[in-house]
Amino acid sequence: MRGVPRGGTRPLNRSARGCAPPGRRRHAVTGATLLLLAAGAGPAFAVSAGDANSPERDAQLVYCLAPVHRTDLLTAAVRLGLLKADAQVTPEQWAKDHDDDFGRACTALMAAESDSPGTAAQARKADEDSWLMTALKQLPLLLLGALLTLVGQSYERGSAERRSLRLELRTTENAYRDAVREYLATYGVSYDRADHSAVRSAREALTTALSRVPGPAARLAAAERIADGLPLAEPLPRSGTYLFDDETRTRIANEEHASVASCLRALPELNRAFPYWSWRTRRPGSAQSGTTGGAE
Repeated sequence: MRGVPRGGTRPLNRSARGCAPPGRRRHAVTGATLLLLAAGAGPAFAVSAGDANSPERDAQLVYCLAPVHRTDLLTAAVRLGLLKADAQVTPEQWAKDHDDDFGRACTALMAAESDSPGTAAQARKADEDSWLMTALKQLPLLLLGALLTLVGQSYERGSAERRSLRLELRTTENAYRDAVREYLATYGVSYDRADHSAVRSAREALTTALSRVPGPAARLAAAERIADGLPLAEPLPRSGTYLFDDETRTRIANEEHASVASCLRALPELNRAFPYWSWRTRRPGSAQSGTTGGAE
C-alpha cells in the first residue's frame, strides 16, 4: 500500500511559488515598493528641477539681484536665519550656491516690499500723478467746451433780447402810428374834439423802447435822433383865440402825418446786424449821413 512511510511524517507539498523563504519574499516586496515610489517621484523631481527656469524664478532673479535690492536681500536672509550676518558672499554667488534659500528670502522680500507703506505710498503717488496727467490732458478740451457753452449761451441770450426789442419797437411804433392817424383825422374836422393824450402816451412808450436799443455807438446815436425827432410832442396849435379854418387844419394835419412817416421810416434800420453798426461807428461820417435804410 502506498501511504506514509513507517516511522515518518507526511511529506510537505512544496509548490514552486512557495519555495522561497519568507525573508526573501519580504525583500522582494520592499524592492518593488521602492521601485514604484521612485517611478512616481520621478516627475515630481523633474518639476522641481524645472522650477529653476520658471517665470517666477526669473522674476526673483531680476528683482532681488537688482542693485537697489541686493542689500535688502542679504538682510532678509539674515533675519530668516538662512545666512550669517558676517558672511562674506555676493548675492549672485549665494543665489547660485543656495537656490532654495535664495528663493525663500527673495519671496519674503518681494512680499514685504509689496505690503510696505512706502510701496503703497508710491502706488498712491503714481495713481495721483496718473490722474493729474489725465486731467491736464483733458483740461484744454474742458476749457474749449466751457468757452463754447458760454459763447452759445451769450449768443442765445443776445438773440432773445434782440427779438424782444424788435417786437417792442414794432408794437409801440404801430400804436404811435394809430394814435397819430386818429388824432390828425379828428383835428382836421374839429379842433375841440381832437384828443392828444393818446398820442402823448404812445410817443412816450416808443421813446422808452428806443432808449433800450443796444450799441454800438452809431446805433445808439441813431435811436436817440429818432426819439428826439418824433413829431407831436405837444398838441397842434391854434391861432390865438381863433381856430384855424378847415383847409388850414387839413394842411397842418397832412404835414404832420408826412413828418411822422418820415421819422418812423428810419426805425427798421435799427434792426440791422451788429457788424453794420460797428462799421458805421468806426466811420463817424457814415453814422451822420442819415438813418434811412432797409430792415433786415
